[in-house]
Amino acid sequence: MNFKRLLPLLFTAALLSGCVFSISPAPTSAPRPTETALPLPSDTPVPATATPTLTPSPTATGTPVYYQVDADDDMFGVALRYGISLEALLTANPSVVPYAMGVGTVLLIPITQTPPAPTGTPAQGSQPTSEPDAALPTDCYRDTTGGVLCFALAANDTGKDLENVSAKLTLNGIGSDYTRTQTAILPLNLLKTGQSLPLVAYFQAPTPEQFSASAVLDFSLPVPENDTRYLPVQPAELKLACAREQLSCAVSGKAVLTPESARAGSLWVLVVAYTQDGRVAGIRRWDSQSSPAGLDFSVFVYSAGPKIDHVEVFAEARPAR
Repeated sequence: MNFKRLLPLLFTAALLSGCVFSISPAPTSAPRPTETALPLPSDTPVPATATPTLTPSPTATGTPVYYQVDADDDMFGVALRYGISLEALLTANPSVVPYAMGVGTVLLIPITQTPPAPTGTPAQGSQPTSEPDAALPTDCYRDTTGGVLCFALAANDTGKDLENVSAKLTLNGIGSDYTRTQTAILPLNLLKTGQSLPLVAYFQAPTPEQFSASAVLDFSLPVPENDTRYLPVQPAELKLACAREQLSCAVSGKAVLTPESARAGSLWVLVVAYTQDGRVAGIRRWDSQSSPAGLDFSVFVYSAGPKIDHVEVFAEARPAR
């Protein structure tokens, strides 16, 4: 599968310390390149750490898992950390208002520990399937709690928009019998034709110090023609400012709906950070419950490890009911 031809056109940014930062809106089925000048990365202070503290880890006894909200948390980010859908987290916490969570709010995490793989399952290797073209580019990063956050980059070359896209992502210990498989979820509902988006899975501690990871697409549905559940929306007026040695970036812009008279009942903006060699370094999603035709957004995206070289911005909107 040739992923290079699916990468969106990157927008040139300012040069600082020998690094070129760039930012781009997500491609559509007919992308139109547009040059956009960006400000230099700034030294604006940002939170000292991008990784929230997760407490406690799940146990084999079925003890309930809870998470205490920190100052930089949002509900979607907590869901990604535990490898569950946002809807599952909302269902488990019906009394919590996701846009008004205070520091110290305790969330119930609806997870079940993944059992060990049966004896005889390969403990290492990057291709768990006999179909070499089915494997997705996969990047994993170990965090300070001993868990592993993984991104599997899925590209849509089917000619149709897809939804409910998921993958099976397997983490194998090197030199050990550790093998775990999680369902990797898409941060948006839609994977539009011609776009690439990372699927996300998180493996709870303890995990092996050395590991390999692989992912294969598991499920997707084509979006019906003339579907009215989504509004056309495009990120515009994008700006980027990076700090902390290119480990965090502030991204701002405007989400523009079509037609101008449209109102969104919900609006999601997803920022994906990439390394210089095209690996996924981190993601962050910004949510709004209601919006006019043009809505300003501002969000920080943090790297899970390597330096950020450029970012891509995606938007998804549903009409107001």
